[in-house]
Amino acid sequence: MFGPVLGILIALGASPAAAALPGELRPYLREGVTAARAAAEPQGDALRTLYESRDFAPLWFGVEGPNARAARVMDILRAAPELGLIPADYKLADLERLRRAADVRGLAEYELALSRAAARLAADLAGGRVASVALPADVRIAPRAIDIAAVMRELARADDPARVFDALAPQDPAYAALLGALAELRAIKARGGWRNIDPRGGTLEPDAIDPRVPALRRRLAATDGAAAEPPDPANPGHYDPGLVEATKRFQRRHGLSVDGRVGPRSFAALNRTVDQRIAQVAVNLDRLRAQAPRQGTYIEVNVPAFELRAVENGEVKLEMAAIVGRAQRATPIFSTRVTEIIFNPPWTVPSKLVREDMLPRLRANPQALIDQGFRVYRGWGEERVEVDPRTVDWRKISPRAMPYTMRQDPGPKNALGEVRFTMPNTYDVFLHDTPDRHYFRRAERALSSGCVRVERPMDLVEWVLRNTPGWDREAIDAADAEPRTRHVPVRGAVPVHLVYRTAFVEDGVLQLRDDVYGIDALFLAGIEKRPVASLALPSEGAPAPVTLSP
Repeated sequence: MFGPVLGILIALGASPAAAALPGELRPYLREGVTAARAAAEPQGDALRTLYESRDFAPLWFGVEGPNARAARVMDILRAAPELGLIPADYKLADLERLRRAADVRGLAEYELALSRAAARLAADLAGGRVASVALPADVRIAPRAIDIAAVMRELARADDPARVFDALAPQDPAYAALLGALAELRAIKARGGWRNIDPRGGTLEPDAIDPRVPALRRRLAATDGAAAEPPDPANPGHYDPGLVEATKRFQRRHGLSVDGRVGPRSFAALNRTVDQRIAQVAVNLDRLRAQAPRQGTYIEVNVPAFELRAVENGEVKLEMAAIVGRAQRATPIFSTRVTEIIFNPPWTVPSKLVREDMLPRLRANPQALIDQGFRVYRGWGEERVEVDPRTVDWRKISPRAMPYTMRQDPGPKNALGEVRFTMPNTYDVFLHDTPDRHYFRRAERALSSGCVRVERPMDLVEWVLRNTPGWDREAIDAADAEPRTRHVPVRGAVPVHLVYRTAFVEDGVLQLRDDVYGIDALFLAGIEKRPVASLALPSEGAPAPVTLSP
């Protein structure tokens, strides 16, 4: 990864103190490592372990000054943008200054600064930057942990540090493909990027004559294969069929309605800048770094893409549309397992939905809920007692002291449809069918109260139960046709991963999706506020300085 892009190492210029022996650096390294640990600096304990094991001998110096390994790591840090990372996070400008230090103390600062930068890069590549960013509680992304001291020892031994860093990053094709997409976007930026298109003037319809068409052509020529010149130079404002097809390609890879009509959502996607798209890809690279490797059989729901895939040994076996939670009722991002299939399930309405959704409906027309198969109970569990909702004055019931629970009987109007996939979790969400099939025709499908509705539930049941004896498609259809509720345990419990990917590569084409829950925006804001380690050794005779700064 680093080899082809970093080129030949540059020679470091000699400084007046370049001939300092490594032994002369040791007292300063001991002092700096001790101060870092006392200040609870990131990686402070790991660096202390590393340098103590070396009796504080430097990693990056030989008898003639900074060694070739140090130069190589510097080149790798300079190439951080090619990985969607930020050179300032590694204090690159300060490193460039310190490597030219004219005294032993300054060179010791350079040694420690380079070790901190290498350690931070190793942690970022191995687990992403998510650990240092505050995300919502229902976004559970646990970064992979590594032994920083062990990595640093490996760097000290390696002929080429790039191989050590490369091995820390994800090894799966999805990550490599997204890195390639980032390189393409950076190349587009180097060529000048693209300009906005004026959205005023309403929807741009196929075959229209419109002064915005030349701007649209230039925009789509940059990313989606539109011809750079109009087929009829005398009529440059004609929204011709070739440009319509380029628009459809753009819409398809942005998860928009693929109709060639350029309306508000298409204009919004077209007018995202190249820098914004680079940042979007960088965020998704971080999430891939934090993600544990996927192996074997699992279900993956990409929430902002509104898609579900069933995967077996790296091969997609089943793919379908999904409906996820709207922004106010976001589907949580976490991993769990399908443990049970329930045919013809009843629906116990979550207490939050009873308070926020059902109470207004009960006040308006309780009979309508009765007609949809809902039952109302006073109390909970075995002590609950069914009541006629028409006999309750719902205007006097406070949402904050709601004494009633609700349940919907199985049937054609049940909100869970004909089947539910039980997944143990604290959010009370699961995969399920729905009677409202028409919503799957929408491009934007953030519509539910948090659960995930699946487009072809019986196909998914068949895949989940494929290794369960006695549950072929005929048996599944028979269970579905029965009016009674039936519970079927899932052999092996299939893993389910609900993920948040707004940028990914599919069939060699970069796919981009809207940040439906604002998680990308939160991540980017958090990255800008990430604390960075100080480079300074404490002044002689002075207390250790604060080592974190905003």
